[in-house]
Amino acid sequence: MKFRNRVLAGLVLVVIASLAMTVGSSAAPKNVIRLAHDQTSDPYDPCHSFAVVFKSYVENATEGAYTVEIHPSSVLGKERERLELTKAGAIQVNLASIGGLSQLYQPAILLNTPFMYNSDRVVAAVLESDFVKQLFADMEKKTGLVSTCVFEIGGLSCLTNNIRPIRKPADMKGIKFRAMDDSQVAMFKALGANAVPIAWSETYTSLQTGVVQGQVNPVSILLNSNIYEVQKYATISRTILGGHWVVVNAQWYKKLPADVRKIVDDAFYYSKLAAAGVTQVVQATGFQALKDLGMQVTPLDDAGYQEFRRLGRTAVLDWSKTKMDPALVDRFVSTVDAIEKRVEGK
Repeated sequence: MKFRNRVLAGLVLVVIASLAMTVGSSAAPKNVIRLAHDQTSDPYDPCHSFAVVFKSYVENATEGAYTVEIHPSSVLGKERERLELTKAGAIQVNLASIGGLSQLYQPAILLNTPFMYNSDRVVAAVLESDFVKQLFADMEKKTGLVSTCVFEIGGLSCLTNNIRPIRKPADMKGIKFRAMDDSQVAMFKALGANAVPIAWSETYTSLQTGVVQGQVNPVSILLNSNIYEVQKYATISRTILGGHWVVVNAQWYKKLPADVRKIVDDAFYYSKLAAAGVTQVVQATGFQALKDLGMQVTPLDDAGYQEFRRLGRTAVLDWSKTKMDPALVDRFVSTVDAIEKRVEGK
C-alpha cells in the first residue's frame, strides 16, 4: 500500500509539473479553469454536455477573461489521480463518479446504494435534499474539496451481460460482473453473481476479452462508450444511480472574485440542467437504439425488481454500516423513504 501511494504521488507530481509548464507558456490564457471527467466527448454524453455548457457560460459571461479547458476520457488520470490533482490545484473542476469519489470520501457511496430509487423523480429530489448538502459540508471539512452539486449522467443503471437475459436474481448466478467498488462486490455477491473489481478505463477491454461477462451502467454509457459492442443482453433494472459529483479545488474556488464566483455557480446550475435534459433524451431513445444495434433489451417487472431490491439493497446497506457511522446510513434511508412517499404518494 505504501508503494502504491508513493507511485500515485509521483504520478500526480508529474502531471502537475506538465500542467504548470502549459500555464507558464506565453500562449496560455491568464485565467484557465481545467475541467476533467472520465466520460467520452460525445455531445450526447450527459457528463460532457455538462462540461460544454459550463465552458460556454463561463467564457461568455466573463467576456473571455476566463478560459475553460475540457479534459474528457480520463486523459488527466484515473479517478483517484484526478481527485489528488484537484486537491493539489492542478485541476480546478473535476466531475467525479460517485464510486470514484468514495475512494477519498466514503460516505459518497451511499448515493450508489442499489435498487434505492423507484424513479428519476425520487433521484432528483434526493440530490437536492438537506442530507446531500450535509454530505457536501462534511466532505469539505474532511478532504478540503468543495462540492456544488451532484447530477445524473443517464438515469438509473442497467445490468448487461453476455450469458443470458436477466429477469430475476437467480439469472445472475455464476456470471462474472465488473465491480466499480466494494459496495458493488457486496451487491453482486448477494445476488448470486461473481464480482471482479476493474477500473472503468479497463472495462471495455475486460468485457471484450472475457475477463468479465457483465457490468452495470446507465444507457448513455452503454451507447457512448460502445459497451453494446461487447454485450448481448441488457436489463432495464434501475440498479444504481448514474451520477457524478462536481468537485472543485477549495482554495481556487474561494479566492475567485465575488462576481466570477457567481458566474461559476450559475454555470454549474445551467450545466446541471443541460445534463438532466440530455439524460431524459437518452433515456427516451436509448433502449430502442440498443435494440437497433443488436442488443436484446429486457424490462424488469415489479416482482423481479422487488426481489432484486430485497437482496441487493439490504446487502449494501449492511455493508455500508460496517464502513461508516450506522446512524448516517439510517438517515440516508429515512431521507429516501420520506422523499419517495412525498413524490410518489407511496
